[in-house]
Amino acid sequence: MISDVKKHLQSTLGLPEEMLGEFVDAFMDSFDGSARELAPFADGSAAPDWLEIRRITHMIKGYSDGVGATDLRALSDKLNAAAHAEDAAACRAGAQAIVDLHARYRAGA
Repeated sequence: MISDVKKHLQSTLGLPEEMLGEFVDAFMDSFDGSARELAPFADGSAAPDWLEIRRITHMIKGYSDGVGATDLRALSDKLNAAAHAEDAAACRAGAQAIVDLHARYRAGA
């Protein structure tokens, strides 16, 4: 969660505590956008758009790796694989898992 992200940023970048907020805010802004884009696939109000889901998961890969959010990266990889397989049920479940994880991150931010 957020504490893991902060630990990762401190250990890999050597950032002091007072600088972490800016990086965490940027990460959460990106995660907010991805969760918002995945919500219609998660709740079933939109049919899976395989290319769009793969685009979103590619974005998640970049920013989750950058901050050490391994839980988010793992869910994103799983959703990406479901989109490549064009598995609608797995995409819906994967998108929901990321939306749920976003809520947990937001609660801890």
